[in-house]
Amino acid sequence: MHKYKFLTNCGVNLKFESKHHIDELNPAIFTDAVFVRFEDVEIVVKISEVKDVEINDVKYQLRTYTK
Repeated sequence: MHKYKFLTNCGVNLKFESKHHIDELNPAIFTDAVFVRFEDVEIVVKISEVKDVEINDVKYQLRTYTK
């Protein structure tokens, strides 16, 4: 299990555990947004709205691209 903590741009904290690592997931890419779905816990994360992320207590920066 992987422990996730996502802090969004609007200040919302998403904390959950998933058997999936984010690197294993296929993102849903739309014109103005990218989403990642953790199907085992039924959570969808809009990557462009994520400010900070911790996976298993290690902080990471997510690189997002916009047009």
